[in-house]
Amino acid sequence: MKISVYSLSASDKKVQEVIELAKKYQCDGIEWWCREKAHIDLTDLKNSAMNVSKMMDDSGLECAGLAPYFNFNETSDYIGRIFETACILKTRNVRCHSHIFDGNESVEELMKKQRTWLEKIVLPEAEKFDIRLNIEQHHYNICCTANACRQLVDGLPERHFGIIFDPGNSAVEGFTRPEYFISVCGKYLAHVHAKNCKQIEIREGAISGRKYKMEFGSLEEGDIDWVAIIKALQKANFQGFVSLEALDKRPSELKFQQDIVFLQNALKQI
Repeated sequence: MKISVYSLSASDKKVQEVIELAKKYQCDGIEWWCREKAHIDLTDLKNSAMNVSKMMDDSGLECAGLAPYFNFNETSDYIGRIFETACILKTRNVRCHSHIFDGNESVEELMKKQRTWLEKIVLPEAEKFDIRLNIEQHHYNICCTANACRQLVDGLPERHFGIIFDPGNSAVEGFTRPEYFISVCGKYLAHVHAKNCKQIEIREGAISGRKYKMEFGSLEEGDIDWVAIIKALQKANFQGFVSLEALDKRPSELKFQQDIVFLQNALKQI
């Protein structure tokens, strides 16, 4: 098991600054945020990736993955460019959400649409570039639970499709015990996002069916027991990255100081 940071956690920092923080706190790798004007700049994709790759080569850090955003109607050419970018960064892992569920279309119909896109558009490009597209468990999406994630990718080659376990997201919607989630994912478990959250006494912004909102914060202070999750991952012989995705308002370096060190200490304890 290796520890990385998702660079969106330090969105205020430049690429070299993120790398320096990752080295300072002895991360094994970095998962790169890919969007317009992000660390991997979607408006200048190839050049941006080449520049970041060179800096990563000099750092000794691994690229834990590429994290773009999809609408699930992208063409083969577009998917090919994203996968080529991952190759430049020397990673096989590309993050992918699932359709937002707002009640206007059934989960069944949205599942069919995304599965068709995965099979017809994504899979040929994934085979061409030898990439693994990983579906992130995420609240408000059709893949908010372990079973939904598995349903979407089940039967597709695990060489090219995986699942991202995000216990912090599951605390917002779809919480299950880590042992259950890991078992349901099985061979598709590819990556883990680390963040924490807790309920606060604010009603505005609460997810449907709950009275109060959930707020993200440090790994140590939230409702999720990260030591127990690390234990469950180790028992399952998980060999991938646990990637810090700290999207709260703490200063960037404080997130490394608190959360990366917390994960490292949890691994040492176990």
